Formats: sequence, structure tokens, C-alpha cells
Amino acid sequence: MLPSLRHATTAGAWRGHPCLSHTVPSTPLHGQETTLRHVQGTVPSSGAQTLPDCACWPFCPQREYEDCICFEKAEGEFSVALQATLPRHALFCPDTLQLPTCAAYHFSEATFPLRNIGDLITVFIWEVPSPFHLVPTSGLLEPGAMCTVKVLFQPQVALAYDVMATCRFGDDEEHNRMIQLRASAKYLHLVVKVLGEPCEDMGPGGIGDVLCFGAVAVGTTVEAKVEICNPSAVSAPFRIERAQEPLPQDNTFTCPISRAVVPASGKLLLPVRFSPQTVGVQSVDYFSVVPAGGLTHAVLKVMGSCKGPLVCLSQSALGFNWLLLGERSAQSLEISNISDVPAHYQFDLDGRDSVFSVDHPCGVLEGQASISLTVTFRPSHPIIYHRRVACLVHHQDPLFLDLFGTCHSDTAKPPVLGPQHLAWYRTHVARGLTFYPPDILGTMLREGKLQVDHSKALRLPPQVCALVSDSACSPHWHWVSGPSPPLLCPPIIQGLAIVSA
Repeated sequence: MLPSLRHATTAGAWRGHPCLSHTVPSTPLHGQETTLRHVQGTVPSSGAQTLPDCACWPFCPQREYEDCICFEKAEGEFSVALQATLPRHALFCPDTLQLPTCAAYHFSEATFPLRNIGDLITVFIWEVPSPFHLVPTSGLLEPGAMCTVKVLFQPQVALAYDVMATCRFGDDEEHNRMIQLRASAKYLHLVVKVLGEPCEDMGPGGIGDVLCFGAVAVGTTVEAKVEICNPSAVSAPFRIERAQEPLPQDNTFTCPISRAVVPASGKLLLPVRFSPQTVGVQSVDYFSVVPAGGLTHAVLKVMGSCKGPLVCLSQSALGFNWLLLGERSAQSLEISNISDVPAHYQFDLDGRDSVFSVDHPCGVLEGQASISLTVTFRPSHPIIYHRRVACLVHHQDPLFLDLFGTCHSDTAKPPVLGPQHLAWYRTHVARGLTFYPPDILGTMLREGKLQVDHSKALRLPPQVCALVSDSACSPHWHWVSGPSPPLLCPPIIQGLAIVSA
């Protein structure tokens, strides 16, 4: 039984139909005898069902149509509401979007959904002021579809930003939807901190951030780390720049990181490597830590020195006195490395063709180590032998060893060569007297044109020395390595030959 009072029921609705067309939904009626107003139809009998037809002809696409149908019966009347909605363009997005705070010249991003809640395929296009950017800037959405829009915030000034982004859509972009975008930016400041003990040799210039590597072995690489501190509340991107571009072969100081980001209120360890290549050289370089935008920068000074091996010989000369032809003699020689850097050494001596030989002519000498070598003298002719052997050391100046000895036979017994004869020879080289043969020097000595000093070496008289430069007559001679000229002996062994073995 229907109530005896007037009531309304939504019985029919038109939605998504084109303008100037009509549809006829049916509304089922149950019950006893009922009188319909405004709609012509039959009167249903008790217990029967009737479907009255309701038609709608919409004309204006900008509005919604509403009406109702009233039904009367003996017990009372009731109404059925009628609604008609035209197909339309409709997009939905949030009203406000807050983006994370970021650094100036950096970026932050956020996303929001864009839904098509209308009945038509909708083309949209976004309009947003700088420094905001939306991706995608335009597109097409099917009814009921959704896309995710990304908002990029790329400020260049530290400000608080509050802008409106407009989405225009529709056939002629006659509709629009707006979203409020909020974000803020901050300037950056990075602090460079050197870990460990401070460098004692700061040097002039007032640069407080100095990374000292100290003395590093040649050919090795040492890595140290500095701390980059970010006191800001935003992430800080930065880049590493050299004070001046090095030469292509100059890789003494390197930093494997060229760009990085320090987290907000955080720290980052920056590795710096030192690879020295030249012994005895002090290297200095500068790195700049430049935050995004380049408004400020922190300078890091790096310095270090290169150390190499320090090899020495226990003796600078080995004399073998005299031997009979066919005999051999051996003496020990110690080579030491007083540095902690390993040393590669090699004696410039060919044992197959020389009367002098070394049992280990080349090798590697570890740091703080010594090796005992055996030098052998095996003469092949009854003459005087002398050879100045160079000991080549990698990353160090060469060392020189004088080897000399005399060989006798049954028929030839030359004077025995001793260390004093070598000293006389080098003195004569320094005084320029080795350009004359021994017989001429003997004649000059007898005629008083040469004199003998306290060490029994020849020298020019004082009145002659006054006519030449002081360096030619100076007793402080300087020996230069290289092929030895013919040996000049003092008068006591004048006329003897010495062979460079």
C-alpha cells in the first residue's frame, strides 16, 4: 500500500546524451489504481505493472534539466523526479600542491593526479609561470582516465614562491582548472674540513684548508679525504674545479669525484689522490668546491713532496793490488738503501768482456736493506787496469765505483797502481795537464815550467797561474763522469800505460 501522503522518488535520469536528441526511459509502476498527471498512459489495475514512457529533448548544453511526474491515487499522491545531464568536459585535480624546499639553482619535484570525470574525450594544455614546469604540458584523456602530472621546481633566487597553474581544456579550451603551487628556495654554503692533524707548513696566503700528504714514495698513490659539510636545511649539489687546468701529463693530484650532492645538514667525504713522479719535487695545487649557482666557493690547498730511494756503496774504490797472469781475486762490496722506498739498481758493467765482474749486477733493493756483492778481478794481460763503473739507480743520481789492479807476468812487471795514482790523475785533469803527453810534461818539469805540490801532483808555477783563470789552477777539482782520457802519471811512474778495463 502506498502511503496516503505526497512523496517524491527519483525514477528516471538522462545522462550523456547529445543535444537536440531525445530518449525515453521507462518507469515501472506497481500497485492499485493510480492517476498520472502530465503523462498520458493507461491506469494500471490492482497488482499489475505499467511502464510509462518519459521523453527529453535537451537544447542547451550548458545546463542540467530537472522535472518530476506526479501520480495520484485514492490513498494519496507521489512524484518521480526527472533529471537530464548533457555530455560535458570535466577534469579534476587537487586545489593546492606543496613542493619540497630546495637550493637555488637546484630542483625539487612532486606529482599530482589529473582525472577526466567528464563524458567526452578531453584535450588539455597547462600554463604555469617560471620557475615551475609541468610534465606533460599537454595531452588527451579518455572519459574516466587519469594521468600523473610531474611538477618541477627550478629556482634561481632564494624566495618563497606561490603561483597558480592553469589547465585549459575543452573543444576550444573554453574550460579551465587551476591548482596552486607553493615552494621555497634557499642559498647554499659549504664548509671544507681537513681531517687529521693540521698541516704545519701552511705557507703565505691565509688559506686555512690545507691538505698535507707529506713525503710520498715515487711511483705510488696515496689517498686522503676531506669533509664537505652542509649546514643548510636543503641538499647541496656542488662541483669540483681546479685552480688552473693541469697539463695532460700532470696527474700529481687528482679527485675522482667531479660532481656530487651533500645531503641536508649532512656531510660528504671527498677523496683526493697524490701520485708523485719526480723525486725531490714539492707539489702544490688548489681545488675549489663550488655549490650550485657558483655564488660562493671554498678553496682547498693540497701539497706533498716526493721521496725516492737513497742508495750508497760501502766503498768508492776497490783496489786489487797485483796478480800474476791467469790468477783471479775477489773482494766484497756492500750496497745499502737507507730509505724506505725500494730501489732498482744496475751496474754498467759487462762481465763477459771485462776483467772486472759483479756477481749480482742488477736487482731490487728493498727499503732499509743491504746486499753484499762480490767483485772479481780476472786480468788477461800484464798491464795496469782501471775502470770507473757507474751504478745506475732508478729515481736517483748514479753512483760511481773505481776498480783498479795490476797484472804481472814472467816477462812484464808494471808498477802497481794505487789509489794515490788515481788522485794525481784527477788533479791533473782539473788543472788541464792531461792534454800533454808524459814526455813533454817531464821536460817541462825539468825546465822549471811545472812544479810538484805537497801531494806530489804537478802544477803550474804561481806566475803562470796568474795569467789563466783561477778555476784552471784551483786545487779543488771537480770530477765529471764519462770516458776516461789517457792517464797522466807523476814522474815517479812516468811512461807507464794504464788500460781502461
